[in-house]
Order: sequence, then structure tokens, then C-alpha cells
Amino acid sequence: MKTQHALAVALKDMMAHQPIDSISVLQLSKKCGVSRKTFYYHYHDIYDLLTQVFLEEKIDDANNASDYRKLLECIFNYYLKNEAFINATLNSAGKSLFNEFVYNAFYTNGLRFINKIDVDKKLPMAMKKNIARFYAYGYGDSTVYYLSNYRHKTLAGLLNSFNFIDSENFEKNVRKAIKLQGN
Repeated sequence: MKTQHALAVALKDMMAHQPIDSISVLQLSKKCGVSRKTFYYHYHDIYDLLTQVFLEEKIDDANNASDYRKLLECIFNYYLKNEAFINATLNSAGKSLFNEFVYNAFYTNGLRFINKIDVDKKLPMAMKKNIARFYAYGYGDSTVYYLSNYRHKTLAGLLNSFNFIDSENFEKNVRKAIKLQGN
């Protein structure tokens, strides 16, 4: 696991300075002090390693966010902390990996937000997952679109992309789904 982690850290560092398509397995292996053979023992290619990077990544304070606005702030702070790496990912064939990473943050926290509202556990898990998926796709795709396409990225700009949605509407929609379960 140490070798895999070292390779993941090295790739992330290298991508902060150059496009992923210009990083060779040989360069990456040398940076970590391992052979190409060792790299290929663990990974099929560089994008397989990039997948591992996103599996290991964590968004600071995301699990403590109280609502989608706070979660957006956490994701934007993660972006700022890893801006060069994320931009390199967004400009590569690995863009979908970042999209999935962001989607998962919205989905898992969306379930947490729903459970906080559904204290009596009236909503079936399938319904909770549908609601969480709906919001995760909307927030996730819009967030990645903003980070991919806007030249001057700011938290205010990102939040403005969602100015039509607020926590009260989310809670109202979840409560409406709970009420419909009772009928």
C-alpha cells in the first residue's frame, strides 16, 4: 500500500505542473524510486492510478457540512487547495473521474441531509437514494461545469450558479416526500 500511495501522491504532484498526457510511467516510477514493472504490477495505466488518487482524496469538512451551501464551500475550498491538479484533471480524459468524485460527495452528504430531516425514518431507502441522486447530479454536474468553464473562479460565482436553490426548498421537498409516504 505504501508504493501505491507514493505513486498516487507523485502523480498528483506531477499533474500540478504538467498535463497528465505528458507524464510517462517511467517518469512517475523514477520519482517514486520504483521500477516500471512495479507500477504495472499495481496499475494498468496512468488513468488507473488517477482513479486511485480520487479514491483516496477527501474533501475537508464535507462530512460536517450542514447543508448544500456549506458543502459547496467545502468543495470549492478543496478545489482552491488542489487547483493545478484539478485543472489538469479537468483538461484530460480523466475529467469524468473528478465528476464522479464530486458527485459522490454530493450523494453521500445528500443522504446524510435527508436522514437528518427524516428522523422518524418514514422514507424508504430507495426513495432517499432517488432524492440524493437527483440533487447529486444537479449539484455535481453544475459544479464541474463551473470549475471547467469559468475563467475567474470564485466561491461567490459558484454559489451564484445555485442562487435558485436553497436549504428550505430541499427540506420542503424531503418533507413532502415523507408526507406522500404516509398516504
